[in-house]
Amino acid sequence: MLGVFVTVAAMLGFTVALVVVVLLPSQWPVLIWTGVVLAGVLFERARYGAAQARPNGDWQETAERFIDPESGRPTVVWFNPRTGERRYVATPDDANALANDLH
Repeated sequence: MLGVFVTVAAMLGFTVALVVVVLLPSQWPVLIWTGVVLAGVLFERARYGAAQARPNGDWQETAERFIDPESGRPTVVWFNPRTGERRYVATPDDANALANDLH
């Protein structure tokens, strides 16, 4: 939820800066800085998103499981031994139905 709020705020800030530059062209640095912030937010959302699709290639599923505090969904940790990178993948709700029935 916070990520969506930050993204929307960055988009609104860029839009306001664009209007300001149209009205006052001497304020172009404001547009550049809000553009940098917006690009950073969008890059962060795309690159470091919490729940990604199941990875392909050399990825190994670990035994780590947790409930993502933002989405409330069960999440599995995947590890790439070649690069050391970790990915967090939200599991489908039906995949955990059996595990929930056992408790």
